[in-house]
Amino acid sequence: MAAEEAADPVIARSTTTSLSAQGLQNLWRTLRHYPSLLLGIFLLVVILAVATFGPLLVDTDPLDTMPRFARAEPSSAFPFGNDASGRDILSRVLHAIRLDLAIAFVVALVATVLGTMVGLLSGYAGGILDQILMRFVDILMAFPGFLLALTVTAVFGNNVRTIVFALGVAYSPVIIRVVRAQVLSLREAQFIEASRAIGTPTWEVIFFHLLPNTYSVVLAQATLFLAWAVLDIAGLSFLGLGIKPPTPELGAMTADGAEHMVSGRWWMSVFPGGFIMLMALTFTLIGDGLRDMLDPRYRR
Repeated sequence: MAAEEAADPVIARSTTTSLSAQGLQNLWRTLRHYPSLLLGIFLLVVILAVATFGPLLVDTDPLDTMPRFARAEPSSAFPFGNDASGRDILSRVLHAIRLDLAIAFVVALVATVLGTMVGLLSGYAGGILDQILMRFVDILMAFPGFLLALTVTAVFGNNVRTIVFALGVAYSPVIIRVVRAQVLSLREAQFIEASRAIGTPTWEVIFFHLLPNTYSVVLAQATLFLAWAVLDIAGLSFLGLGIKPPTPELGAMTADGAEHMVSGRWWMSVFPGGFIMLMALTFTLIGDGLRDMLDPRYRR
């Protein structure tokens, strides 16, 4: 009978569909206990949709200047108003969201990969190598991440590559310590001892036994990196050390509009600043929710 069911494509397809539906139900039963995670996921889907399809739906070029519409307040023609050069703020915000998200994801990826690799190596190797790496990490952690990134961009120039490198290196010490702590608690475990006893290569022990046991803390921390990156990218641009104008970037747009706040032209900084806050809140909610869901101490 089992062989007949396996041979029947209709039965096989219905079984696969049933298993998929059951998996989704189990996922929903888990996620509903974490409202902050659900809210964060919903907001992330909305933001990604806006970043993906928004620029396609607005036909105004974010770099086009229209002097006769300079500082125009929000209207049906310009829902977010115009800036001091007459550029459409809605179009610029949509393109800026896409740029800031892309940079934030790359920064989080660089920091996570770099921090995880160094943390695994330091925790498993121990000895003098661990001491050297940890002292270097201590030096990096002595400086606030934003200040370190600010210094690097000021010295080497404010381009995307420098920003990604500076923030990636600045964030990596956090995850290095987290991963190292996990590895230190696992490297003497019985399953690791058994793997070494049967002659498993060191690289295999690290990547196939230790690394999978760190994914929960790594995933939660990487999501928080996204929130930090959004704020720091905007902060660098606000200070003139981020993305160079006239490229639309949320922090730079907020800085350009700040000087016009006193004259009542609030829309020039409120809209880009609001999206900075929304994106940071989204990733923070997801990071906190993942931490609660993946950490046995908080699991419901």
